[in-house]
This record gives sequence, C-alpha cells and structure tokens, in this order.
Amino acid sequence: MTNPLLGRILVPLDGSSQAEAILSHLRRIVPRHESKLTLFQSIPIATQAREDEAEVYLRKTSSELTNEGYPSEQLVRVGSVAETILETAAKEHASLIALSTHGRTGPERWVLGSVAEKVLEASPVPVLVTRSVSTPRPRGEREALPIRNFLVPLDGSRLSLDSLGPVLSLARPVDAHVTLLHVDEPSPYSGRWESPDETLKEAEHLLRNACIPATVEIRRGEAALEILKAADEKASDLIAMTTHGRSGPSRWLFGSVTAEVLRSASVPLLVVRHSASMSEPPPKTLSVSAD
Repeated sequence: MTNPLLGRILVPLDGSSQAEAILSHLRRIVPRHESKLTLFQSIPIATQAREDEAEVYLRKTSSELTNEGYPSEQLVRVGSVAETILETAAKEHASLIALSTHGRTGPERWVLGSVAEKVLEASPVPVLVTRSVSTPRPRGEREALPIRNFLVPLDGSRLSLDSLGPVLSLARPVDAHVTLLHVDEPSPYSGRWESPDETLKEAEHLLRNACIPATVEIRRGEAALEILKAADEKASDLIAMTTHGRSGPSRWLFGSVTAEVLRSASVPLLVVRHSASMSEPPPKTLSVSAD
C-alpha cells in the first residue's frame, strides 16, 4: 500500500545543484515504484528560451529518477515562484512538497525568508525542506543511509502533535526511533503554565502503539538552540515540527523557532502547518504566585 504522505510529491527545482539537494533526501525516504514525483519549475518571466531550457532540464532529471525507480513527470509554469508552487500543489493534489531553501531562479534566490518561507507559511500539506549548501556531499553518500532517527520537538500544546501523523507514516515501514523533545524555555513571568507532560505522554503512547521505539527528553533553554543541540547529539536524520503551537508565554510560530532551526539545521525538516491555529482559543490565564 502506498504511503499517503508520499503518494504525490511536488519537487520545485530551478536547475541548480543546491535545489537538487532535496532529491538526495527523497531517495532516502521514498520507496521505489510507490510514489509519483512531479518535478516543477517556475519561470517568473515567460520567454521561449527559458521555457525550453526548463523543459529540457526537467525532462532529463525526470528520466533519471524514473530509471532509478522513482516515477516522475515534469511541469513548467510561469509566475511568481512561491505562488505557483502552492497553486500547482493544490491542482496536482500533492501530498507533500519537497524543496531546498537555496537555489536560483534567474535574478532571484530561494532563500529562507523568501520562497521557502512563503511555502511553509501557506502550504496546507506537509513540507520537507532542507538547507542546501554550496558544496553538497557526493551523490550516493547520503542516499546510502536511510532516515531512521527522528527528532520531534513538542511545545506542550496539542497543536504541536500535528507533526506525529507524518512521522508515523515515515517511521512505520523502517526500523525507526523517535525522540520526543520538550524545551522548557525560561520565562520572565512568575507562576506556572500548563505542564507538557500530558502531550508528551500522548505522543509516546501513539508511537508505542505503532510499535515505534520512542524516548522522551526534556531540556531547559532557548527552544531553537536546544532543538539543534539535540539533533546533533542524537545524530538525528530528520526533525519534524508543527509551525504553530505555544509553550507558556512564547509561541513556536514560523518566523521564530521553526525558521531559526531551519537556518542552522544540518538535517532536513518535515514541517506541518496547523491551519486552524489562527482561530485557536487564547492561552489560559497565568497563575501568579503570592510571593
């Protein structure tokens, strides 16, 4: 049975090796012959030469992937990059968008705070995103290592549990391990906020019911910094986060914790946006101690 998360994957590319970095990670998580990849390129200004160049590039890349056992097709669209990615994902009924944060599109650059940020802020489906580097590892080095070690930061809110569904989809077919991480951020306020214990227990229960080994770790400090430290210390292959949640007086919103993690993470992020977060009820009233 095809993994629903990996059924139809939209892969924005721009012809650069930086943008192609996402393909190495897809090869690590996508079973051969079970998913359909749509390789996509957006052209901000339409010219016949640009369209022909994009078609030739995507056709070549698609053919290589298909021959490797990853059925692929290609699409070229004209328009603003982020908007056309989101529009195409909806039209093609994509179950996942996979892209790198750096690349080039003519004079534009796919940098965090630009295309990747816009996609992460608005995508109704999960996004697999990696921070590409200028000198990627030789092809095959990373692809030989399956993604089996997941780090899932939870902020104590039920919203942060949204990332568990996609994690279960990826972890079930492999011999995976999941570390559930809560970071207790220092607060300038006195009193106590709702304990994250129940959320962590529920997450651990879901994973164990799926026969996925899980450990729970609680740290204290700045959320993004502690997530990055944990990913490094645990040798995590992937970090899975929900972009909207809250932990006491702070909020784990995209533009803060998720963005900070992505800017420095050496492993890909699987980002799930909680679409109902803007209508969520306000935080509970802070209970201030008498002394």
